[in-house]
Amino acid sequence: MVGFPEVTPELAEVIGLNLGDGCVHRHVSERHWSYQVAFTASPKEFWYYESFVKPTIDSAFSVNGHLYLRSDNTTRLHVSSKRFVDFMVSLGLPVGKKHDASIPAVILTKGLVVPFIRGLYHAEGSIYRRYSRMYNTHAKVYSNLLVIQIRMKLQTLMRQIREEIIRLGIKPNRLTEKDGVYTLRITSQNEIRSFLKIIQPRYKLIPLR
Repeated sequence: MVGFPEVTPELAEVIGLNLGDGCVHRHVSERHWSYQVAFTASPKEFWYYESFVKPTIDSAFSVNGHLYLRSDNTTRLHVSSKRFVDFMVSLGLPVGKKHDASIPAVILTKGLVVPFIRGLYHAEGSIYRRYSRMYNTHAKVYSNLLVIQIRMKLQTLMRQIREEIIRLGIKPNRLTEKDGVYTLRITSQNEIRSFLKIIQPRYKLIPLR
C-alpha cells in the first residue's frame, strides 16, 4: 500500500488485537479533524502493550503512543495519528463502534493469518479448565480438561476465524450464537495443543490450577 508501512507479522498481530480490544476514531468538530486509534485492556496486559504493541506501532508509524493505566483499572493505549488511522481504514477496519468486520484481504494474501489470530485471541480469547454445574453444592472442575474460547459480536469475522482455524489443520467446535454474541470453542485436548503450537500466543496459555 502506497504511503503505508508493509504489513509485517507484528503489525498483523496488532491488527487482530485492534479488532477485539481497539477502536478507530475519525471525526470532525468545529471544522477540526481528530484521528486516534485506542486500545483498552486489563491491567494484567500492560506488559504486553509496553513490550510489544506500543513499540510495534511507534516504529511502523513514527509516533509515540500514550500508554497508561486509567483510574478505572484498565490499560489504555492512545495513538493520535492520521497516518495510522488511514492505514487501518484502508484495510477495511470499521471506524467507531464495530457492528461487523472481516479479516483484511492483505492478511490473507500475505499469509499472515496466524499472527492475526494470535492478536485476536489475546483480545477476545481465553483458556480455562472445564467444569460442571451438575453438582448441587459445588462446581466440579475437570483439572486436566481445558477449553479454548473466542467470543465476539462480529459475525462475519467469527465465521472467517473458524474457517481459517480449520485451514490451519485445527478442528474447532461449531460456532454458536446467543443474544448476538458468537462463541467459538475448542474442547478436544489434541486440538487445543495444536492451536497453542500453531498460533503461539504470548500469554493466555495453560491456566494455573
